[in-house]
Amino acid sequence: MRNRKGFNPETGFEIINKIVAVNYPQDPVLSLALHRDDWQKYVIYHPVNVAVFAIKIADHLGFERAKQVEIGMAGLLHDVGMAAVPDSVLFKQGRLNDDETKIFRQRPNLSSKILRQISPEYAYLAECAAQVYERIDGSGYPRGLKADEMHEYAQIIGLLDMYESLIHTRPQRGKLTPFAAVKEIINSSKSHFRKEYLKAVLSVFTAFPIHSYVRLNSDAIGKVIEIYPDQPFRPKIQIVYDSQKRKVLTEKIVALPEDPLLHIVDSISEKEIRQMVGA
Repeated sequence: MRNRKGFNPETGFEIINKIVAVNYPQDPVLSLALHRDDWQKYVIYHPVNVAVFAIKIADHLGFERAKQVEIGMAGLLHDVGMAAVPDSVLFKQGRLNDDETKIFRQRPNLSSKILRQISPEYAYLAECAAQVYERIDGSGYPRGLKADEMHEYAQIIGLLDMYESLIHTRPQRGKLTPFAAVKEIINSSKSHFRKEYLKAVLSVFTAFPIHSYVRLNSDAIGKVIEIYPDQPFRPKIQIVYDSQKRKVLTEKIVALPEDPLLHIVDSISEKEIRQMVGA
């Protein structure tokens, strides 16, 4: 797209179809989308991650396979307009000024314009790209649309776009833990999205995804190794540091639903763990 060349969407559909076909809980593709982090490549990773998330959410919501493929492709291409935004804006390490913000906010229109050049049978891709940054209460951009004016895929992808951005590093800021990201969305944006989609994000990704780290009320630190959809705040964890911040050398597994005395106090990043234990 940077070279102003067209592209064949069929290649993308082949990839999305493969992801949908092998979709299963906590697969390696989802783990990569959640945990791989490189702000210098976020322009590429971001839409790929959103596509993976969209397929997971669509499956959870009971979408038939064809619709899972459609929303996955819409997620993959929702921000293709970033190809027309200068690197000086995309990778600026600091707050964007008003002019730069205006340029950055042109992405939905740029994406839609690019996608309208594809076959008319894929018109929904351009429609979704134009609406991803709209919000159901009318507070979004570029047109201030409300719920009944927005495509269903755009509403879902808009939420996943925000979640993905929060849990990954950007040139202007560090990343949040999934737990902190969920709290941020609930506290600041719950009126922007449908409740059933917010609940789906919590159910599918949970506040404490596989391979994330948590601190218990005992002050021990554990790594999440299994989640329970009906109890998203009480996963199974492997204790890695005890309450004295000593590394646990033998395997110690705790299933929180079976241990009522223990609960998670907060999620914690690997960087915070290194600082805490003096590594």
